Amino acid sequence: MLTFFTDPYENELLYGAIGRYHYYIGNIDYKDTLREIFGNESVIPSIELCAHLDSVANNLGGKYTADYLIDKHSIFPFYAPFMPKTRREELRYDMKYKDGKGIYAKTGILAGSVCKKEGIYYCPLCSEEEINKYGEVYVHREHQLQGVFVCPHNGAKLKKYKIDRTNASRLEFIRLNEKLLDLNVEYEKDKDIYEKLLKISKAAYYILNNNLYYFNKDTITEKYKAILYSKGLVTTNKRIKQRELYDEFIKYYGPEFLEIMESSIDKDIEYNWLKVITRDSKRTVHPIRHILFINFLVDDIKEFFKPEVNGYNPFGKSPWPCLNYVAEHYKKDVVTELKITTDYKTRLPVGTFTCDCGFIYSRKGPDKNIDDRYKIGRTKEFGSLWEETLKQYLLEHKYGLRELARIMNCDPKTIVKFDKELGIHYFETSNMLVEKQKTNKKENNDIDIQAYKENIIIAMNENSSYTRTQIRELCKKEYTYLYRYDKDWLLEMLPKNISRKNIDYKSDKRVNWNKRDEEILKVIKEKYNSLLLRDKPIRITKGNLCKEAGILTIIEKKLDKLPRTKEYLDDILESVEAFQLRRARSIVDENLEDKEGIRLWEIQKLSKIRTSDFEKIKTKLEQYIDGGNKH
Repeated sequence: MLTFFTDPYENELLYGAIGRYHYYIGNIDYKDTLREIFGNESVIPSIELCAHLDSVANNLGGKYTADYLIDKHSIFPFYAPFMPKTRREELRYDMKYKDGKGIYAKTGILAGSVCKKEGIYYCPLCSEEEINKYGEVYVHREHQLQGVFVCPHNGAKLKKYKIDRTNASRLEFIRLNEKLLDLNVEYEKDKDIYEKLLKISKAAYYILNNNLYYFNKDTITEKYKAILYSKGLVTTNKRIKQRELYDEFIKYYGPEFLEIMESSIDKDIEYNWLKVITRDSKRTVHPIRHILFINFLVDDIKEFFKPEVNGYNPFGKSPWPCLNYVAEHYKKDVVTELKITTDYKTRLPVGTFTCDCGFIYSRKGPDKNIDDRYKIGRTKEFGSLWEETLKQYLLEHKYGLRELARIMNCDPKTIVKFDKELGIHYFETSNMLVEKQKTNKKENNDIDIQAYKENIIIAMNENSSYTRTQIRELCKKEYTYLYRYDKDWLLEMLPKNISRKNIDYKSDKRVNWNKRDEEILKVIKEKYNSLLLRDKPIRITKGNLCKEAGILTIIEKKLDKLPRTKEYLDDILESVEAFQLRRARSIVDENLEDKEGIRLWEIQKLSKIRTSDFEKIKTKLEQYIDGGNKH
């Protein structure tokens, strides 16, 4: 254990403290310093992220721990909140116990560097203050961060130290010598650029000096979606409105400033960093780009990193009303338990609300106005309070079936069902008993006919302008089953048929084509995003999009009446070559984290593209590997 060490200053890199130790201890050979500090003379000094820190802490004594050195005297906290949790823990472990190989690759510095810095940087104002206060200058970790051009403390431009690895030994710990510093202070002259650079610098400093480990790549992405939703930049099924987001982001920063930050965005590239940062992608995005995005979303970065994360909630804030009609707390906000799922057909959010009284109901969202909070899509459980109330009414033997159904706010068949289950049998001879279904035992066990009816009703309520044919397309399974086993109910509930003699087939007034265009465009956009997210890439063609969406016929026959849909299709449909390029890029993405080098022949083999076709996309793919995948 060392009897002397130059204690690091606040926010000083461990690298700089070791450099000062070497100077003060009087070692001539840097290997002696390496042996004393690391216990190993073959260590190659690293400026921002040191390794062997468990050995370093043991050699320095009980005053220091490896975790303290990582959190307070490295740039690890700058990358930590934006990394996957498991990889972040791996990086911390490697810094403690391993030799440093692959450390920078884990942060994404090598694959996605932004505004890369060669050498050591310092602030002339901070340096002058330190000379007066301490009699020496030290290496600030906040000044070494990529993408930080001005000092977060005073806004002065940072300057590069004259000595770097190109004119010094790789074993040398470079110490800042005040005689070699340029202490002339300079500021960015463009006021708008200066304010943006200073805000970025302050944000980076905040991240570096606060314990933000309760955040990780996944929670950051969820927070982004929540804020974008509040800004109207997310669809009801949680899809980011990428085009609108791009327009607003470019308007906020301007192309020139993004170029300064080496963060320009090509909206035609499917994997540009702005799209990647908002998706649940395997790719990591450089912290400076996260800062650009956070500064765009909120006024103050502290607001974003509040521990409480207000997630996406299409049903408003807790509590919600209980809709148990017979409860004293009916329509009062007493429900605190909500589970949100996604409808398998429409992909809309479905909320299931559970009250302490046992009443459970669900409905599709998102809520568009205050009245939606008091609507029930489906009652899943009536609960003990409701059942006990019904039992008391049944035992009184003075209410008719429909009257009691009105009192309990349910279907008469529900009364008959519970009358039997509760053992009262008051309506045992009623004509309203649920008819036996003409089906086999297997179907009786598997099919909830009441749920099918409720699905039909919900679909009609949510699409009041739909014809019965459109309702049938929307609820194929339910329609087929009910047509077979409860046809009278189905035909009674469905919209009335339009008499053929009243139809003017030559008139467009019968259909609101503007509305139809908007509806179909929404469906195609959702299906397009769905196809892009598939594990196995599928070519974006008119057939693939429209067949799965069930709208191929109208697209083939009426596309001229759907101008917005036509324009969107022209923009997204892929040629064979474009699809092959996207497929090859996806192979690159999948292997990005697992391989140091990506060889073209491997990509061709994995993507199963013929050599003649691969040659056509080879140049673009090489450009993508070299620069397009940097984020």
